[in-house]
Amino acid sequence: ATELHVYDVRETYEIITEKGFRVRGTANHPVMTRHGWVELRNLRSGDEVRILTRLPSPQHYAVIPHVDRLNVKYGREGSKVLDEKTAELLGFFSVRGSFLNKETIGLEMKSNETALLRKVKSVVEDVSESDECFVTSGRGMLVCVSAYLVRLLELLSDPVSGRVPKLVLSSPSKVSEAFLRGVFESAEVVLGGGEPYLVLRSESRAFLEGIQLLLLRSGILSSILDCEKGLNGCKSHELVVSGEKNLSVFLSRVGFISESKSRELTSLIRLGELGEDPISDFGWDVVKSVKRFEGLVRVYDFHVPGTHSFFTNGLLSHNTAKSALVRRAAELLNAKFFKYLLTRYTEPSELFGPLDIRALEEGRYVRLTAGKLPDAQIAFLDEIFKANSAILNALNTLLQERILYDGFTELRVDLWTLFGASNEVPEDPEIQSVYDRFLLRHFVRPVQEDMWRNLLRASWELEKQSSLSLKRDDGSRLISIDEIKKINEKLFEVDLSGVEGKLLRLFAALESRGIHLTDRRKGKSLKIVAANALLSGRMHAVEEDLLAIRYVAVRDWEDVEKVSAVLAEELRTPFKYVRELSEIRANLRELYQYVKSLEGIESSFVTAKFENIERELEITKAKVINIIRDSQDSQVLRLGEDVLHLISSIMEIVSKKVGKVG
Repeated sequence: ATELHVYDVRETYEIITEKGFRVRGTANHPVMTRHGWVELRNLRSGDEVRILTRLPSPQHYAVIPHVDRLNVKYGREGSKVLDEKTAELLGFFSVRGSFLNKETIGLEMKSNETALLRKVKSVVEDVSESDECFVTSGRGMLVCVSAYLVRLLELLSDPVSGRVPKLVLSSPSKVSEAFLRGVFESAEVVLGGGEPYLVLRSESRAFLEGIQLLLLRSGILSSILDCEKGLNGCKSHELVVSGEKNLSVFLSRVGFISESKSRELTSLIRLGELGEDPISDFGWDVVKSVKRFEGLVRVYDFHVPGTHSFFTNGLLSHNTAKSALVRRAAELLNAKFFKYLLTRYTEPSELFGPLDIRALEEGRYVRLTAGKLPDAQIAFLDEIFKANSAILNALNTLLQERILYDGFTELRVDLWTLFGASNEVPEDPEIQSVYDRFLLRHFVRPVQEDMWRNLLRASWELEKQSSLSLKRDDGSRLISIDEIKKINEKLFEVDLSGVEGKLLRLFAALESRGIHLTDRRKGKSLKIVAANALLSGRMHAVEEDLLAIRYVAVRDWEDVEKVSAVLAEELRTPFKYVRELSEIRANLRELYQYVKSLEGIESSFVTAKFENIERELEITKAKVINIIRDSQDSQVLRLGEDVLHLISSIMEIVSKKVGKVG
């Protein structure tokens, strides 16, 4: 991942598939289905989604934190990384072990597991470099006294109870398979309907989800059954491995610590007359349930370069970052795409193509434009205003006339749309001319300060994970670039007579507030208004279509508020209510973080502060209700309900504090 965005959302969706894959994300998070990319909120039970049946593994062993100090303290020469032997013990401990005290661990053993006991005891003694293990009478437990081993297992275990340790997830397949070997020693081999199954039970679904992903690294597909659909009326969740191919791969790559269990499963596979179950890298699964959740949730949006696709808990997902959106638009239009990050040292040949040396020897000035900007139909230029004057001058005519002037030649290009991104608004007059040619402008704020800690943590976790590069060709095309051009011709059939007068008054109002639009932008704004009408299914423009001017009129962040205020005053639309509610919601989100930070503090000052907040919230609540009543607009209603829900969440925290003290 090369980009990460962290933010809070009110609405999330969770889907669970028949095989037990679970994903929770924002409403607009895209997942690959039989019908192309579909947002989570639009998925329904019975939809088929793309899953991965084989995961890549990290290539390097995971370093055990603080292990050097541990080895020095106890005089050991233990491994500095999580190796196979330690992982096997960790897997067995994860399902059968417990910390009895600061110097002792216990491992549950059955009376008929004599051979297994000897093997586990040997592994424990090898890892701990100690032989102080013994079997307790009557408890069926192998007890090992070793302060070193206790501390080592504490370092290795995940601090979040009931999950697969992170070090295992960050380790190569040989290590994860050793961990699985220890875990599956507690699994049951079941014969049902003439077919063998391998069943692993756990009260923690999150633990089984981690096991499911580790199995995928070995090319083993499994299913998670929730309690109500357990094979034997389970009291816990079940992970099931079935099918001859899956079980055969399991035996060859994972297996068991005890030989008896391996022989049992091997005999059942040979006895069963199972059809071929070939395992490919991709497959399809059926959505079992879709749930909608309300309440503030922190989400992480990251960008994967190249394919812009990634797998979340086994399901194929997609980026929502800016460059990913542009690239995906080009894919859906089957349009030629070009992307480049510009600096002041970027050479024109990097964008427009190198000179043809052979043609130059013949006295001809020719550029090789294949795969470069002149060859593209949709393009994305990042940090566009950092380019040097040679590139900026060329872009001026390219954007305005769709012609590339290159000293000796004039090349007409097929560029349809150019997207740019920048971290600053240009002040240089030379750059202003290029900026003016970007008709639509949208400003995005950086991650807020209260989210920086989460940003750093999530960034670090993403850096530790291996990149997953997939070559995808799903064949999904919504529309062709030629069809887009035909739709574009329809723009000039839209009747603008009903809004021309209002648009002129809007320009005057903006000018009076110090917001100047060049003649070029005023003229081209008509196309934006017509496009908004056309996309709304109308061949005539109405006042609501003039709201699109907010993307044309703004020059910088200061203009955003000014333009919004002018539109709210001049247009008879729900926009002013939406703007007011959006401001209230932004303030309430900050207030929510504030009261959460004071929630656990017992102080008369905090109590008095919360009492004042409670009174202010009641006033705000009444104001929001009045806005909803006055507007009678569906968009305002949805936003108003969102704000009211946020007020209720804050009131719940405040009321507990005030009520407790009072």
